[in-house]
Amino acid sequence: MTMPWPLFLLLLKLLGRRRRFESIEGLRAAVERDRKTASAEPPASVRKRCAIGRRHVGGHDCYTLAPLSGAGPVQLLYLHGGAHVAEISPFHWRLLAEFAEATGCVAHVPIFPLAPEHTYRPAYAMVNEIYRGLAAAHDPRQLVLMGDSAGGGLALALAQGFAALGLPQPRDIVLISPWLDLTVSNPAIPALEADDPWLARPGLEEAGRWWAGGEDPGLPHLSPVHGPLQGLGRLTVFIGTRDLLLADCRALRDRAAAQGVHVEMHEAPGMVHVWPLLPVRQAMAARAAIAGIVRGRD
Repeated sequence: MTMPWPLFLLLLKLLGRRRRFESIEGLRAAVERDRKTASAEPPASVRKRCAIGRRHVGGHDCYTLAPLSGAGPVQLLYLHGGAHVAEISPFHWRLLAEFAEATGCVAHVPIFPLAPEHTYRPAYAMVNEIYRGLAAAHDPRQLVLMGDSAGGGLALALAQGFAALGLPQPRDIVLISPWLDLTVSNPAIPALEADDPWLARPGLEEAGRWWAGGEDPGLPHLSPVHGPLQGLGRLTVFIGTRDLLLADCRALRDRAAAQGVHVEMHEAPGMVHVWPLLPVRQAMAARAAIAGIVRGRD
């Protein structure tokens, strides 16, 4: 089921999604509400569509979703968004079920610890452990690393650190509306922010400070737009023009080009934050393109 784009934008406004990011107080209140209501478990509709597995890694759950018709060789490691403070959502689960069905992949979904209760450190340790196991058990050419929003920034930051850990790169790294600089300080952001119905700087800046845990949020291992871009898996970015994170996605593309690295950019006019996850017709082409990447383009 999809809804008309104007109706979704109206719903986004009525739900006050942007309010959680417009102030530090709004962010704190939203996190407090989320902790009382959010569930990380796959919803019943997804359990009907996929074979669900669960294991514990570093004291936290990691789910797997596999197609009921039988899994192929591709292993997808997906890192969910939510400004590093919000739990995985039904939108994420439905997207992953669709990818499993459309591509035959097995999706690995870490329920990593969140801020402000935790900093980035245990999340990095958890995901690195999961990836190490996948790389040991599977051909790296069958590995895809993907994330949206904060999870997109997390995916790129971890990929930049794989070489130091002696780990191979995944075949593809897919970033959906990635948050690439926790400082939200790109000078092009204020103009974009005025037209962004979802995100705002005050809450993002605070969430970034929580996640950094006393370190400088602008350091490359936390803000991967500043990190090394050579030697990575193939990079693909999906970003809308009504998303303040567009500024850093363009900066990533330009820095990569300066280093002789190609970034495939899908810049969607008029689209908002993480639009490929949304129940709107405009998301269908993006999801089909992402499924093609997961299946393998060679």
